Amino acid sequence: MAVARRYLKARFKKEKIKILDEFCATAGYNRNYAIEKLRNINFKGPPEKKRVREKLYSAETDAVLIQIWETYGCICAERLHPFIPEGLRILEKFDHIGITDGIKNELFKMSRSTIGRRIARHRKLNVCKGFSATKPGTLLKKHIPIQTKSWDINKAGFMEMDLVAHCGGSLSGDFIYTLQAVDIRTTWTERVAVMGKSQKVVFEGIKDMRERLPFPLLGIDSDNGSEFINDELWKYCEKEDIKFTRSRPYEKKDNAHIEQKNWTLVRKILGYSRFDTQHQLLLINDLYDNELRLFINFFQPTLKLASKERYGARIKRVYDKAKTPYRRVMESCEVTEEKKKRLKAVYEAIDPMNLRQNIDKQLKNIFSCVDSGF
Repeated sequence: MAVARRYLKARFKKEKIKILDEFCATAGYNRNYAIEKLRNINFKGPPEKKRVREKLYSAETDAVLIQIWETYGCICAERLHPFIPEGLRILEKFDHIGITDGIKNELFKMSRSTIGRRIARHRKLNVCKGFSATKPGTLLKKHIPIQTKSWDINKAGFMEMDLVAHCGGSLSGDFIYTLQAVDIRTTWTERVAVMGKSQKVVFEGIKDMRERLPFPLLGIDSDNGSEFINDELWKYCEKEDIKFTRSRPYEKKDNAHIEQKNWTLVRKILGYSRFDTQHQLLLINDLYDNELRLFINFFQPTLKLASKERYGARIKRVYDKAKTPYRRVMESCEVTEEKKKRLKAVYEAIDPMNLRQNIDKQLKNIFSCVDSGF
């Protein structure tokens, strides 16, 4: 320390050389190493010992958290945190999990940020880019108004719709599309697989989805594809008193709700493989109509934007408490008490762990058919 102070305070080069020679002879250092040592010595004393934070949660609690997270589809911490009490209760009900009160209390005490850090170690992201197969329809565009802002979000029944192409990177030939719809108010979703995207098959798919909805269909918002912008669907909406609107061309933010669901509820499940046979169509629709529909609507919490404020160049967004579409439907005034009773009976009888296992089995069967070309 004293040698370093003398070396750094020396004003003349000859003095520095003399001090450096003495230091190298005494310590046995290489000359360049000795210069580096003297220049970078710490005069503040030994570094303070890093404080070790006491662990608040046990390894068993982490294991239970990861089990719950994987069971309910590896959702983000913002959606998982408020759903843990309900999700844990369901798993205990069907004897899939058994934990002590101590571990349960630790789980309930975990903050959203803590949950996010723990599940981040197990998260794997696959970033993929899809293909657009939308061809504009111009026949009735002037009759169908453009929708650029949200509908009345306090009312269930207004839905955004879109098609997802399962073309495998090539738009040649016939292949399967997923027709998906999401309700703006409740986030309830429905899907149906169709072969091709002719006006007829898309129209039949919309009618099939409408029959499964727990609330009346009040409005449809689509893109400008000819599969939606056609005389048959337009007249059907006029006859059934359904509001029909469309987005602006090349403006995906006009259909932000359905564009987001296309990734989370279709691409992350079926990926980007090509599906183009009738057998694959039957298998995908069986998955959509049963296990996947129940799992997503009853056990996948969703977030809804509550408010948005601009502060200069920054935008502050506030979201409501995450709830499943089922819970939002049960709070809706547009759903009859009779339908609510039916939904509750279905919910009480569903085992989410079995649903996940059946979904995995069906997906394995679907992809094996793709590999074999059947």
